[in-house]
Amino acid sequence: MTDSAPSVEVEFSRPVSTAEIVEEEAVFLIEADAAECKALAKRFGLRELHSLKAELRLRPTEEGEICLEGHLTAEVVQTCVVSLADFATSLDERFALRFSPEAEPLSEVREFLLAIEANDPPEPLEGEKLDLGEIVAEHFALVLDPYPRLPGVDLADLAAEVVEKQETSSPFACLGALKGEK
Repeated sequence: MTDSAPSVEVEFSRPVSTAEIVEEEAVFLIEADAAECKALAKRFGLRELHSLKAELRLRPTEEGEICLEGHLTAEVVQTCVVSLADFATSLDERFALRFSPEAEPLSEVREFLLAIEANDPPEPLEGEKLDLGEIVAEHFALVLDPYPRLPGVDLADLAAEVVEKQETSSPFACLGALKGEK
């Protein structure tokens, strides 16, 4: 009997061999197809994901690391947390990562200090492949607004409107109307 970890289905997988990047820079253009967009929208709780594209530039360093510079764009439909109306928005984000075979994976929660001015520590490079699709999906999730708000919608205006509706729809408002009060 063998122990095997449960496999996690990745909605947007674009594995590349790190052997291709050992000697020189490589550029990858990736785009989610319709089924991948639908699966990613479900994963991230979006109304719709019309498109997700990325240009990724990977280059080796003298220290044996791989530097990744990425530029992702996406067309998303989210639900406003104030008005509950759906609205479309565009995302355009640049990001950078480093991968090192010497970086330790975080298998348990531990505490460490980082200087604000310092670069992020490198991500562990496990095996001989990087899944560029999953890297893009993770950064897409980071740039999504967790509390999307329709442009022009103000919480104070909505609260005033709710109070006004409550005042006119109370049972006592009907009695006041019968008495001729307003």
